[in-house]
Amino acid sequence: MKYNRVEAARRIRKRRKELGLTSAEVADKIGRANHYYGDIERGTCGMSIDTLIELTEILEISSDYILFGKRTGNEISNAARACRILRQWDEGKQERAVDLMKYYLELDK
Repeated sequence: MKYNRVEAARRIRKRRKELGLTSAEVADKIGRANHYYGDIERGTCGMSIDTLIELTEILEISSDYILFGKRTGNEISNAARACRILRQWDEGKQERAVDLMKYYLELDK
């Protein structure tokens, strides 16, 4: 197992996008400057242990996954991810999403 900063950056960026977050939002949540977080996502700089820990909490993934791509089973479920995204939407958009889910569930019957 070897650490590859560019691959770690790719995993961080992918996870951020899965959660529907902007890079500025993540930078703000971890208390770092936008340009510094951007450098992390591009793999042009490393990160401190403190930053790594904050990223694991914000992105809801393990440090093993960020650093080495090793899945631990603690990653967020699709259902939890969907709930998190839905919470960010206004009520009308949430209702349309629920209607779509009901429609697709009916197709599965």
